[in-house]
Amino acid sequence: MYFKNFIKENKLLIISAIVAVIILFFTFSSKKESENTKIISGQTIEQKKFDYDAVLNNIEAKSYYVYDVIHQKPIFAKSEHEKLPLASITKLMSGLVVLDIMPETTIVTINQEDLALGGDYSLILGEKWKLKDLLNYSLIESSNVGMHAIASALNYYEAVNNKDTVKIMNDRAVKLGLSDTFFINETGLDIDANMSGAYSSAYDVSILFTNILKNNPALIADTNKASEHFISESNIKHTALNTDTAINKIPSMIASKTGLTDLAGGNLAIIFDVGPMHPVVIVVLGSSAEGRFSDVIKLAQITLQKFSE
Repeated sequence: MYFKNFIKENKLLIISAIVAVIILFFTFSSKKESENTKIISGQTIEQKKFDYDAVLNNIEAKSYYVYDVIHQKPIFAKSEHEKLPLASITKLMSGLVVLDIMPETTIVTINQEDLALGGDYSLILGEKWKLKDLLNYSLIESSNVGMHAIASALNYYEAVNNKDTVKIMNDRAVKLGLSDTFFINETGLDIDANMSGAYSSAYDVSILFTNILKNNPALIADTNKASEHFISESNIKHTALNTDTAINKIPSMIASKTGLTDLAGGNLAIIFDVGPMHPVVIVVLGSSAEGRFSDVIKLAQITLQKFSE
């Protein structure tokens, strides 16, 4: 009786309480659903929100190519077959053919013709080097003097076969299927205001770099170092400073080669790991002296982003 009277007297209060509970239940459920939706949406947004085009549109280079060595496919590309001045990336091919033909212990002497190229004032007339040491030095420092001396030694070595370094380089380009590539000298230096010492494409450079990584990794083993010390056979000490100033800004760097001339602008090719034993090649051609570094860093970052998805 008491219970009935209580309900009768407090009917409005009870109804209000029931309504409040119902509202609270639906509000809570709605909130949970909304939170879940936000989480799901957040994932969707996270997947879509990384604007690759925004990054790629800010690349300075005329041409670039990002190549997955393991899966043998491009990741990002722009005008990858455009033939452009190659500058000192040429030295990768020079070094490749030299090591294939001459013993690493061959003694190379710096002569006046080498020094006439200029740009490297640490090498001395008459100084003697072991081939492999001078090659490592020349790739890190991007020394035109050193590479010219090496090419001159190969010219002498192959004279009996009526071949020279540049011819051997072009023959190797054909053998590797580098149809966008042609070498005029072994350094990549501009010949004059209108002609570069070598022409290639970002695509071809990636193929060359990949071939070296797979078959001649010792050639580029030291190019991921910021600096390296050498002592020539003439007992002269040298420190080679890597011309790639971004060498420590990209994780798991395997190899690097720069190029810079008036005609080429700034070029840069690197190989880095996106995961254990998973190399990726990045090539930028036709950027600026500083832009080539920021271009490659951007491409490396979005490549890592791509592999994290």
